Amino acid sequence: ARTAGPFAALGDLVRRAGLSRAWLVRLAEAGALGALAPDRRSAVWRSLGVEADAGDLFAGVAPAEPDPGLPPASAAEEVSADFATAGLSARGHPMAVLRPALASGRVRTARELSRLPDRSAVEVAGLVIVRQRPETAHGIVFVSLEDETGIANLVVTPEVYERCRTVVRGAPYLVARGRLERSGAVVNVRVDSVAPLALAPSVGRRAREFR
Repeated sequence: ARTAGPFAALGDLVRRAGLSRAWLVRLAEAGALGALAPDRRSAVWRSLGVEADAGDLFAGVAPAEPDPGLPPASAAEEVSADFATAGLSARGHPMAVLRPALASGRVRTARELSRLPDRSAVEVAGLVIVRQRPETAHGIVFVSLEDETGIANLVVTPEVYERCRTVVRGAPYLVARGRLERSGAVVNVRVDSVAPLALAPSVGRRAREFR
């Protein structure tokens, strides 16, 4: 539909592309309608009012109502929405937004781990991107945390896993404490305790689960 010319408004997009309201809202949530609305929140609001499933007579019709004057989204909310809808963000990483709020800077970045000596006591946090519990690993769970600098690899022993099973299996973000283990260029954190990261923005369920 776009090859025939740019879309003039949300209603024009609905009529010419045959979008359902659900898909229109998903595009709005992903920030894909910036050319047709002043910001993402306004795009979502306006999309909810467009008649997209009422047949040809009303398709694309939006009710005449004043702009609600929604407050602008924060940087954390924008990044969160990007990750929840597209899996990435040109604005940055959720952990970069959270970093200033992490207590006293004690939480190390993934990049910092590579410079620390073996057996260092460390605390690391990030977005869970992989969880795996291979049958050959004798109950050990491996978790990969992504932050704004890279990936930190956690080794969760069976004892810690049984104590924190719900958090390890379900939390989208984790903060872990433990000891750094270095073997050549490979760096892992052997976890002593793990908890969900408070105040982390929602990004949906993104981790790849392997068993």
